[in-house]
Amino acid sequence: MVTIEIKDLSVKFEDYFVLKNVNDYISKGEIYCIFGPTGAGKTTLLKTMVGLVFPHSGKIYIEGKNLSKFSQKQMLDFHKNCGFVFQNAALISNLSIYENLSLYYNYHTNMKEKEIYEISDYYLKQFNFDNDLSLRPASLSIGEKMIVNIVRAISHDPDYLFFDNPFASLDITNQRKVKKLIFEMKEKNKTILVVTNDAKTLFEIADKIAILEEGVIIEKGNKDEIFNTNNQRVKEILSS
Repeated sequence: MVTIEIKDLSVKFEDYFVLKNVNDYISKGEIYCIFGPTGAGKTTLLKTMVGLVFPHSGKIYIEGKNLSKFSQKQMLDFHKNCGFVFQNAALISNLSIYENLSLYYNYHTNMKEKEIYEISDYYLKQFNFDNDLSLRPASLSIGEKMIVNIVRAISHDPDYLFFDNPFASLDITNQRKVKKLIFEMKEKNKTILVVTNDAKTLFEIADKIAILEEGVIIEKGNKDEIFNTNNQRVKEILSS
C-alpha cells in the first residue's frame, strides 16, 4: 500500500531550486532511505514530505490526500501521527529535558505525569540514559541531545517516522540501538523515512533507496539494485 506519493515536486528558496521535479513513492511498513552529498536537498525533501516545508510546485499525497490542501485540523492530525528526529536535535532550550519529552502528551493527551515519565524512561533506559531529567538540554552532550530527540519522536508510537541523519552524533553502540528500534517499528508496519550520510548504514537498514544530487533523484531502487547499479555517478557518491 502506497502511503506517501511525491509527484513533480519542486522546492524553491529565493531564486534557487533545492528540489527539482522529484517523483517517488513510499509504501507502508517500508524503510525508505535518502542518500546523497552535502547540499543535495535531503533534509528539504524530508521536511517537505512531513509538511514542514511547502513546495513551489508539485504534490505530496498522504494516503491519497494532497498534503498542500490539508485543512489546519487535517495537518494537526497528521502531525500528531508523525515523529520527526531533527539533525540538530531541536530541543527547546528553556524547557527541562523532561518537559521536552512530554510535549506531545501535554498538548494532545490527558495522561498523568507519572505515566508520561514511565513511557519516556522505558525508551531512555534502552540507551542507558540516566541524566537528571529536570536539567536543561544545555547540560547534555551532542549525542545525549540526539537520544532525547529520538525518544521524543518515537515514544508516542506514531505511524510515520522521519529521521534526519540520526546516526551522525551517536557512538557505535547507540547507532546499533537506533537501528534496532527502527527495525522494531518496521515490524509494527510503520512508514519510516531516513536521511543518512553513511553508506554502510544505508545498506544495513534500507528497503528502498533514493540517491539525491542537486535536488534530483538520480537513482532509486531496492538496496540490491542500488548496490549493483551501472550508474557511475551513483557509485562515486556511495564511495565518497
